[in-house]
Amino acid sequence: MKLLLTIAFALSLQSAVAQRMVDWSTLANVTFTREFSKQFGFEVNVKPPRFAPEILALHGQTVRVRGYVIPVDMELGLYMVSANPFANCFFCGGAGPETVVELFGAEKFPRFNTDQVVTFQGKFQVSTGGEMGGVPYQLFQARMVK
Repeated sequence: MKLLLTIAFALSLQSAVAQRMVDWSTLANVTFTREFSKQFGFEVNVKPPRFAPEILALHGQTVRVRGYVIPVDMELGLYMVSANPFANCFFCGGAGPETVVELFGAEKFPRFNTDQVVTFQGKFQVSTGGEMGGVPYQLFQARMVK
């Protein structure tokens, strides 16, 4: 009986983690080292970002993220979710790369409208690489949730 209670408790904790909504203010707890690039003509990230412990604790966890959908390639169904609408995301506005999460769908996503507000659930990953630092956050096996 004690073993069954322990298993039930562990499953309830796992379910609670899976339901965890990650707040954009948490994802903002990252520091970038930037320098002016003669090649690009603007500042770029030159070292891997330094993430706060609460962000690193999310790595590999199933979480939820709610934000504005940003199309990357609508034909291929590639999207990001952003803390800000498209005109204010880091591609076009003054925000940083920590304001978006790259989505890798469990299946091909339906066609979303730009700036449609959606909640996604998936396995969160912290990334330290990519061109000019890349996008620091990804959500794998992502799916839309209500």
